[in-house]
Amino acid sequence: MQVKTWLQRLTDESNLWFNAVKAEDEGSFQSAISYYMKDALECIRQHSLVRAALSCSCAANCLARMGAWSPARMLYSEAGRLYVENSEIAMSESIREALWSLQEAFENYALAGDDSAADTVRERYVMLAARTSPFSRAGQVAEDLESRRVESIKPDPRKKEASIPEELAGEIENFVRARRSGTARTDDSFDPSYVMRSIGVNNGGSRLDEKSIAS
Repeated sequence: MQVKTWLQRLTDESNLWFNAVKAEDEGSFQSAISYYMKDALECIRQHSLVRAALSCSCAANCLARMGAWSPARMLYSEAGRLYVENSEIAMSESIREALWSLQEAFENYALAGDDSAADTVRERYVMLAARTSPFSRAGQVAEDLESRRVESIKPDPRKKEASIPEELAGEIENFVRARRSGTARTDDSFDPSYVMRSIGVNNGGSRLDEKSIAS
């Protein structure tokens, strides 16, 4: 049996991500959203949080371009939660990935217009960056992250919010339901004591070696 290369898998017409990107490029936003939601759901089942978050955010982009702002905000927020969860999972293996995930979470929460969640993520990012690098200054770290804050999507007051087909709304609901049912972790709680234990602030040494910090 012939084994597909990564490039063949990426461009395989049965690949949900490939079809989603193709549909979006062609301006078929409803089809793109459907593919992105199917891909995000499958990634949740496979515990691939970053890929799920990316598909979720891309679907939100398409919804925003359609003028369906409410579901767009909901999916941006969901993508933010997924990135936060990934940062916690990555914490003990790769500080770089954990910080990157928090950056992505910050941007998605900003797009959703959830300033409270974005500010919470910023605080977590600053705490982690400051604790893991003796050269990090909290003020500068916060300023650097703040520069990544994007403007939230805003409804056009001259237009009525676009509706989406029931079938598409059902696919979005299926994804959200899968998240809430425990297919993947749904809370975005942050345990500072775990971070402190990981970087060895109180136990005389870090569990994170040079490879994990540089990765």
